[in-house]
Amino acid sequence: MLSWGRLFSMTNLRHLRDLIDLAKEPSSERRRELLRNVTDLFLEDPEIFSGPETEHFSNIMGTVARSLEANVRADLSRRLATVAEAPRDLVAQLANDEISVATPILENSLALSEDDLLEIIKECSNAHRSAVAGRSDVNETISEALVDHGDDDVVNVLIKNNDARIGRTTIEKVVDRAASNETLQGSLVDRQDLPPDVLHDMFWVVSTRLRSRILDRSAELDPEIVDRVLAQTERKIMKDANRRSDERSRAQQFIDRKVELRELSETLLINLARANRLEELVCGFARLAKIDEDTAGRILKDPSGEGLAIACKATRLDRSTFSTLAVIGVQKKRRSVQETRDLFEIYDQIPQDMAQRAMRFWRVRRETESAAA
Repeated sequence: MLSWGRLFSMTNLRHLRDLIDLAKEPSSERRRELLRNVTDLFLEDPEIFSGPETEHFSNIMGTVARSLEANVRADLSRRLATVAEAPRDLVAQLANDEISVATPILENSLALSEDDLLEIIKECSNAHRSAVAGRSDVNETISEALVDHGDDDVVNVLIKNNDARIGRTTIEKVVDRAASNETLQGSLVDRQDLPPDVLHDMFWVVSTRLRSRILDRSAELDPEIVDRVLAQTERKIMKDANRRSDERSRAQQFIDRKVELRELSETLLINLARANRLEELVCGFARLAKIDEDTAGRILKDPSGEGLAIACKATRLDRSTFSTLAVIGVQKKRRSVQETRDLFEIYDQIPQDMAQRAMRFWRVRRETESAAA
C-alpha cells in the first residue's frame, strides 16, 4: 500500500513544475486555492513526509505565499505555527514577514531554532521582538538579546513572561533601565523569580506605591531562598569593600574612636546631623544600624525618607532621633511640614517585623565586608 508521503511524491511532486506555474497565475483566487490544498495535504500527517518531500512542500508554499495578500499569508502562519514538523525555511520566511503575518510563528512555532530567533531579534522590528519575548521557551541567551536590542516595551513583555528564563546579568541591565520607567519597575517587582537582593535594591529607585509592594513581597519570601540568594551576592560585595574615599576613611576613623570611647549614640547622630558633618553621620548611622556605609548613605539621602523610617524602626532608634534625621537629614531639599508628618505616620504604622525583614537585606553587605576585613 502506498503511504501518503509516497503518493505525494508520485503524484504531486511529479507535477511540481505545473504547481509553480500555477503559482504565477494572475488569479489570486487560484493561488489561494493552491495554497489551501497543498497545506491541507501536508497537515494531514506531516510526520510521514521525507526530508526531500518536506523541502519540496516548503518551496511550493514559499513561492506561492510571496505572491499572496498579507491576510492569506497570516492564515498560513496560523496554520503552521503549532506544527513542530513545519518546514524550517518556510517558517523562517513567515517569521520575517510583516508583523501581522509573523506573529503566530514568532509566538508559538517550535520549528524556529535559537539561531533563527537571535537573527530575528537582531534584524527585525520591536514588534517582532515583543512577539518573541512572549514565547514560553525563552532561554537566557534569547532574553539577553531581547534586552540588548529591544526597546522598553519589548523588555516589559519579557519581564512579564514568567516562563522566560532571565540571567542575573540581564536582570541587572533591566533594573538599570527601569530607573526612569515606572511600568518596567512594576513588572520587575511583580516577577516571582526576581532575586530578593535585586528586589530590595530597587527599593531606592521606585515610587512609594511600588515600595509598599516590595515590602509585601518581603513578607512572602522563604528564608531559605533568601539565604541562598544573599550568599550569591557575597563575591560582588567583597569586591566593593575596599573602595573608600579619603573623606570616608577619615569619617570611619572618627566613628571607630567614638566606638572605642563608647560615645557612639543616637545623640551623636543628632549632633552630626545638626553640624552638617555628612560623612561622619553616614558612618555613624551605618554602625548603629549595622549596615554598610553605602546603604546608609542611600537611606539618609533618599528623598522620600521611607527608607529612613524603615531603618530607624527596625533598629529601634528613638522616634525623636528619626524626626531629627528626617527634618535635618542630608537631603538637598528640606521637607515640608506635611511631608514630615507623612514620614512620622510611616514610622508609626510600619510593623516592626516587616521593617526588620527589609533591614536584613541591607545588613548582608556589612556582614560580608566584616568577614572580608
